[in-house]
Amino acid sequence: MRLLSRFVCCVSLLLPAAAATADDDLARRIAANDGWVQWQVPLAPDAGEPCCYEVRRGAAGRRGCDLDGRQWSVDDAVPAVTAGARELAVYAHVKAGQVDAIRALSASCPVSSAGAVTRLDGVDPAASVAWLAAETRRDRGRKDDDDGIAAIAFHAAPAAMAALREFAAAGGPRGRREAALFWMGQARGIEGVEAVERVAHEDADAKIRNHAVFVLSQAEKLDTYPRVLAIAAGDRSGEVRGQALFWLAQMEDARAAADIVAALRRETEASVREQAVFALTQLPDEQGDKALIGLMRGDYPREVKQKALFWLGQSGSDTALAFLDETLR
Repeated sequence: MRLLSRFVCCVSLLLPAAAATADDDLARRIAANDGWVQWQVPLAPDAGEPCCYEVRRGAAGRRGCDLDGRQWSVDDAVPAVTAGARELAVYAHVKAGQVDAIRALSASCPVSSAGAVTRLDGVDPAASVAWLAAETRRDRGRKDDDDGIAAIAFHAAPAAMAALREFAAAGGPRGRREAALFWMGQARGIEGVEAVERVAHEDADAKIRNHAVFVLSQAEKLDTYPRVLAIAAGDRSGEVRGQALFWLAQMEDARAAADIVAALRRETEASVREQAVFALTQLPDEQGDKALIGLMRGDYPREVKQKALFWLGQSGSDTALAFLDETLR
């Protein structure tokens, strides 16, 4: 179970005149209310079932969301369990004609609020995306502006992906770009993953490429391991290659240990080799300790063995202690 991180972002978006008119009409309908306003649109097929969950004894259970709560988190990784769960409910909180909070949840997700929730019918999905983009663009300092970006990503409408591409485009503020990349990877299926991968390979900003690698590693609904591995092998920045190796180890893939060790053999940068050794420590079920012992016994540079020995000493596992005892004898 993974709770999605919160992000803040905004971007300008060019829309057809008809969509802009519908956006204006939706804005007027929303502003005419006070308190929570809700409308429904089709939910993106790869967005899971956005709701608030809790884990008890290893099992995830849906607990519903308090619209008024200050602690706000949504998990989209749990698939829809009923045929009627493919609608998205968008919530906007209006105060004195201004929107100060946005939420987006599966229509089947239970919600609670101290006040009444007003339902708007007949909202065009493209207009909903356009309105959310405009609200995010206004950047009134809301702490949860990122919820608007998540809401866009959860829309099935093609306009949603177009908006996210605009948010992620080069030249925008880094934080806004990172948010768009994150939601594309989480909620837009193969199309979103491929868009993130292009950024990971092509963007001029190494920090953005780093973030794109992280996003790829978190796209659990698809096998993105080969995509992250390619970046670990070929990025022009040692920092990005090292971070990609770290995320390979976090993906709980049986291929990771051998691939990280292979990277150690081909790497020429000492900092990346050091990061590769550390990445091995992140492997589950003592796989890392076994790989580190392999480094100690193999033909590797002295600094690699020194780092491997250090991390074995930090491990404390039976495997590591047995090796250290053997070495000391």
